[in-house]
Amino acid sequence: MTSTPSERQLRIIDGALLSAKLIKDASEAAAVLGPLKVTAGLVITILETIRDVKTNKEDWVTLGEHLSNQIKDIHDDLSRCPTAPSTELLLVVNTYEQKLGNILAKVRLTTGRGRFERYLHSRMDKEEIGTLRRDVDTCWKDFMRKITVQVHEAAHRIEEGVKNVETSVDAIGDTSYIAKLVPFPSATGADHNTCLTGTRTEVLDYVRQWVDYQNPTQVCWLTDVAGAGKSTIAKQLSGEWKTEGRLGACFFFNKNHPDTTNKQAFCDTVAAQLANNQPQLVPSIVDGIKAIGPVLSVCPFEEKLEKLVIRPLKDTAVVLVIDAADECEERDRNILLRNLLRSLTQATRLKILITSRPERDITELLGSYRSPTDSLHDVGLKSNQHDIGIFVKHEMEHLVRTGKLTAEEVTQLANRVNCLFILASTACKVIQKSLRPRSRLQDLMDPKRNSLGDINKLYLAILTKACQADQDGQSTDSEAPKEVIEVLQAILAAAAPLSISTIDTLLGSESTGRVVEFLASVLNVRHDGTVVILHPTFREFLEDRRKAGTFHIDTAEAHELMAKGCLATMKRELRLNICRLESSFMRNKDVPDFEERVSKYISGQLQYGCTHWLDHVTKSRERWGEDGGTAVLHFVGGGSPLYWMEVLSALGKVPKILRDLQEVGSWYSEKKLRNKIDDIKQFLIAFLTPISDSIPHIYISSIPFAARKSYIRQEVEDLFPKTMSVLTGCSENWPEPPQEWRGHTGGVSSVAFSPDGRRIASGSLDLTIRLWDTETGQPLREPLRGHTDCIQSVSFSPDGRRIVSGSDDKTIRLWDTETGQPLGEPLRGHTDSVQSVSFSPDGRRIVSGSDDETIRLWDTETGQSLGEPLRGHNHYILSVSFSPDGRRIVSGSGDKTIRLWDTETGQSLGEPLRGHTDYIRSVSFSPDGRQIVSGSDDKTIRLWDAETGQSLGEPPRGHNHYIRSVSFSPDGRRIVSGSEDKTIRLWDTETGQPLGEPLRGHTDSVQSVSFSPDGRRIVSGSGDETIRLWDTETGQSLGEPLRGHTDYILSVSFSPDGRRIVSGSSDETIRLWDTETGQSLGEPLRGHTDYILSVSFSPDGRRIVSGSDDKTIRLWDAETGQSLGEPLRGHTDYIRSVSFSPDGRRIVSGSGDKTIRLWDTETGQSLGEPLRGHTDYVQSVSFSPDGCRIVSGSEDKTIRLWDTETGQPLGEPLRVYTDYVQSVSLSPHGHQIVSGSESAGNRLWDASILQTSEGQSHPNPHLVSTVTSPLENPSSKVSSSQSNDPHSLIHFLRFHPGPHFAPPGFNDCKLSHDGWVSSSDRLLYWVPLNNRHGLQFSHLLIFPTDSHLRSTWIDFSNFCCGTDWTKCRQ
Repeated sequence: MTSTPSERQLRIIDGALLSAKLIKDASEAAAVLGPLKVTAGLVITILETIRDVKTNKEDWVTLGEHLSNQIKDIHDDLSRCPTAPSTELLLVVNTYEQKLGNILAKVRLTTGRGRFERYLHSRMDKEEIGTLRRDVDTCWKDFMRKITVQVHEAAHRIEEGVKNVETSVDAIGDTSYIAKLVPFPSATGADHNTCLTGTRTEVLDYVRQWVDYQNPTQVCWLTDVAGAGKSTIAKQLSGEWKTEGRLGACFFFNKNHPDTTNKQAFCDTVAAQLANNQPQLVPSIVDGIKAIGPVLSVCPFEEKLEKLVIRPLKDTAVVLVIDAADECEERDRNILLRNLLRSLTQATRLKILITSRPERDITELLGSYRSPTDSLHDVGLKSNQHDIGIFVKHEMEHLVRTGKLTAEEVTQLANRVNCLFILASTACKVIQKSLRPRSRLQDLMDPKRNSLGDINKLYLAILTKACQADQDGQSTDSEAPKEVIEVLQAILAAAAPLSISTIDTLLGSESTGRVVEFLASVLNVRHDGTVVILHPTFREFLEDRRKAGTFHIDTAEAHELMAKGCLATMKRELRLNICRLESSFMRNKDVPDFEERVSKYISGQLQYGCTHWLDHVTKSRERWGEDGGTAVLHFVGGGSPLYWMEVLSALGKVPKILRDLQEVGSWYSEKKLRNKIDDIKQFLIAFLTPISDSIPHIYISSIPFAARKSYIRQEVEDLFPKTMSVLTGCSENWPEPPQEWRGHTGGVSSVAFSPDGRRIASGSLDLTIRLWDTETGQPLREPLRGHTDCIQSVSFSPDGRRIVSGSDDKTIRLWDTETGQPLGEPLRGHTDSVQSVSFSPDGRRIVSGSDDETIRLWDTETGQSLGEPLRGHNHYILSVSFSPDGRRIVSGSGDKTIRLWDTETGQSLGEPLRGHTDYIRSVSFSPDGRQIVSGSDDKTIRLWDAETGQSLGEPPRGHNHYIRSVSFSPDGRRIVSGSEDKTIRLWDTETGQPLGEPLRGHTDSVQSVSFSPDGRRIVSGSGDETIRLWDTETGQSLGEPLRGHTDYILSVSFSPDGRRIVSGSSDETIRLWDTETGQSLGEPLRGHTDYILSVSFSPDGRRIVSGSDDKTIRLWDAETGQSLGEPLRGHTDYIRSVSFSPDGRRIVSGSGDKTIRLWDTETGQSLGEPLRGHTDYVQSVSFSPDGCRIVSGSEDKTIRLWDTETGQPLGEPLRVYTDYVQSVSLSPHGHQIVSGSESAGNRLWDASILQTSEGQSHPNPHLVSTVTSPLENPSSKVSSSQSNDPHSLIHFLRFHPGPHFAPPGFNDCKLSHDGWVSSSDRLLYWVPLNNRHGLQFSHLLIFPTDSHLRSTWIDFSNFCCGTDWTKCRQ
């Protein structure tokens, strides 16, 4: 039986209600208590519902009272917290509210039951009440723990008030880092409106609840057709969340702002907003900026996203809003969305609202996150009709109020626009802008024209009216459409919104204002005076010839028009010192009125032209062609590029232009133009700091340090003679990519060019794949990791967006070229190593060959195996490839045969191709599909007729080891082959004859070779762990040759005349150097097979002697570099030191075998027995000036003197060192010995004391002096030292002083870490990184002279700076 509620229970409920209501009132009055408003409201509702409960009344009342006490505790603790609730606290409160919601649902269910149901559920309800209480108690305890922590932290911050001052200083530093970001204000949605009150309530409520109520789904995708109002919803919610403190950032893609239609602008813009909207994230964002370093502007997208956005958001609950993702370029949006979705596992509290049209690629990625709300444009939905009605009435309110339209007419308009907001909005604007609104409305509603039934028909009607043309778009005034078309071309092609005056200037027109006025319903003049298209559907209409008819805009033609306008504007307006800067002593940012100068002296059209002319040139290339190239070539000559750089510096646009130059330079075939564009790019890269920091230093710092053969330098050097002169330290050419690309730590098994030739993929035995930039030779991002065994094959997809790899781990993987991320799971099916993989020509299939003796076909989208494996070979399948038409596959196997396969049926075509007598390592179709080339371990290459299977001619021979890789050139006229004989060969396809000499350079087997798409280059990968590029015409290795040793330099020595230096290295080579120029003389001397520990010239300078770890001594002709005779053998351990006798007839050597030997230089024979006496390695040996004695130093810590004729030791050894004796030498008069030791420094000994006149040992050896600094001979010009520097440099000390780096008249000059030389905070000039060491230590001449430590001397006699800086121009 249920009891009647007792008075006691009612009092408890009433008391709890009163308490809850007081808390709710307090939460509305105090901001810090705001989170309790909803919580208290829920408790009040629960308590009021409990009044009507019939079953388990006591339990429910007890729970209600308990909840009232809990929220009072929460209220009390929040009240004493001196700071706003943390995000963690708010999340706990949200979870608590969710639990309260569960209680409310249960208590409502209980009150709604009949008597019999109450009886049946009584015991179950009692158990559930206990569970509900335990759940809510868990949340309450979690809150109490977190609020306690927050209160203590706040108290600690107050106590540490003094430290907060220091923190504020750090914050200033953080601000300077945040300022390095380049956000795009146009991406924040300023062009969009918010929702009218009472509209879009259903979808807004759904998204709000998705954010508010612990919905585990982190992404919400709102999708519908164009013009349905998605951006308005995104704008509305962004504003709400910003007010609530939940917004992280928003990014509105918008084709009116081309800079926001790709992924490049995303990271900086979002990171800058995060710093502004969520200040607690600033330190994390700054850490990311610091980690990226000076390459922030050109940092790969995925690295930027990770370090600037994802890591800072790792533990933060915020919302990102991404609007109109479909207006981002397809490739870029895929990269962006894929990376964001992957990041959700790291940023688990991040929520992302994305809006877009339902494009196929976006649907594939976001389909599972689609909002369940109804279509925003469905005519059948009353909510949509209602929303459109409110909108149209709001827009037409003024016309109704003034009697120009009736309410009934407005209702009719709302009913005709098909629930599409863009149609309603455009129609309203047409009517609003008309002088006769009712007449215009009647025109639009004319059923014959049906202008309101389709947005495209409405656009056609608007344009027709503007041009006074007939309904079909045929103009009655030939000039009117031209004016309209040109203005629309400019607006559509513009890379950024332009003002009416700027458009007029670029077009050489005066009609833009009139056209914009006529088209006010589809164009918008914004508050800053720029003109934009109101909605992307109008742009799409204009670009569609079928829809627009006469009004169609050809985008290439539009970009050509804009490119011409930009170039003409720059030619007309660019000049020296365009901002009229008075001094070179300040950075741009330190000039007090710099921004005002930019606005005053650089017109809008010039700002636009300098920033975007390259965009337009690139996008008009197919139409403008070589004429465009000629126009560009004309501009990049003379001083124009430097004047252009002034504007780039003023606008901060140098990083953008670097990307644009890379793009435009690759499209022109004219070599001179390509070279000049590349030269400008190299100039900007080399002098990015001075160009970006201070406009005057484009001239006074950059020109003097530019490469001597730079086009810019050669063309402007005479125009600007009044600059400093860099006497030594300037490179002849800009740095080139290295000949050898190093990065892999295992042999390179496979290499492939991307379809555009700009990247190379390499697969290695080190389990990684690397991507390389073909221009610079630099690796692009981190290695691609995922395989668990050696990678045997890599290949690009035809569109260059994916890479496929096959591995010894029996799997195939697909990779995203841009992000480096794996696409999906590995493709599994093979039961042994995958030796070869390749895409089909259409990119939809992959073929793989394996050691399991099968071939498999795979679907690239699903990763599923297609059909059964292809079987027929009875040994490893080492190479597979598609035919150009994708209908056949060719395979080469360890069974010594080649097979052809039908890709549709999987059947073998004809008999196997036989002829090779060993494994077939590589097979490939010719570009026309008519021939097949194969390379084999039988050391031959064979050509086959792909139709008949017959061998064509005799196999070309030339390699003397296994052939690992073969490939046709793109025109099919040449074949390239790589072999284990370490060479690459080119062959004529018609004759089978080799073309030129083998290409040499690799030091191990050549595993993979491939032609570039244009056939001008070959890439090779080798077991020596390097990749090389080769010129197919010359056979030369491309890139900068290694101008010095590639490993430690272990010994150096001067020639007798001081004009040459010889060096020996652990790279097993000897090099000769010119002491005046620092240039290497000839090729390295090769012959030793291990480290070279000692080198020395003969007294006449005609020969060189060398000693090596290979236990031999070699003699060399110093002029020709040829080895003289056979190596001198006799020592049984490393040769540590060698030296000629003063007459050049003998050589002395010291070895790790503890002996010294004498040799006859003519015969190479050993003279007498080895000199024995040392008990450890002999480190150094040297003759006395008269040749009668030899001095030796050893690791046994002694020095010995020997009689050259008898080989006997003279006296006792000197035993005073506590460390190894590393070097010894006799003075010119022979009376003193100098010795060197690592711990004891340099010591000078009296040699005469080592023996008496009777030849007896002196009892007390006499130490003359100890020297710990280098011994300097004041009469010498230079001294030398060997180097264990990893950069393999030789240092030479100049004893006459070089010029200081301070210009005359300036004191206390400092060279800062960023390269600026300043005096009393005045910028004097900037020094490139590779010249900074040499400028400070100009007394050191360092070889090679192009090393990063090279000596740098500057002549300041013509240096104009400060207020005289403009005098640098003649």
